[in-house]
Amino acid sequence: MIAYCCDGCGKEMKKGDLRYTVRIDVRAAYDELEIGLSDLVRDYRAEMLALIERLRHKDPKEIEETVYKGFQFDLCPSCQQAYIRDPLRFHPEQGGEPDTEIDIDGFLRSLGIPPDENDDQRSR
Repeated sequence: MIAYCCDGCGKEMKKGDLRYTVRIDVRAAYDELEIGLSDLVRDYRAEMLALIERLRHKDPKEIEETVYKGFQFDLCPSCQQAYIRDPLRFHPEQGGEPDTEIDIDGFLRSLGIPPDENDDQRSR
């Protein structure tokens, strides 16, 4: 049997269950080129050699990600609603079914607050 897992909250979704796919493409932006006569007669060899030298010792994956990076996520209906409300600040715990209890300790751990400090943070 085919099963999917919500990339937001981890909920298992079976084949045929309602789910959503989010695709994100992060691409380098550029302005349109305006090519003039000086651009056509310029010698680009030195510029290209300098660029190659700067990139020679860099990780190819790092170089690739400066140009393009793609992501794809499967979301359950609850996480989909949370995502479309605020896609740049999406957190799975924002989705949650109305009857579902949110794991506050897990959320605080995800923020980097150690478990022994959780009680102090909640009482403030």
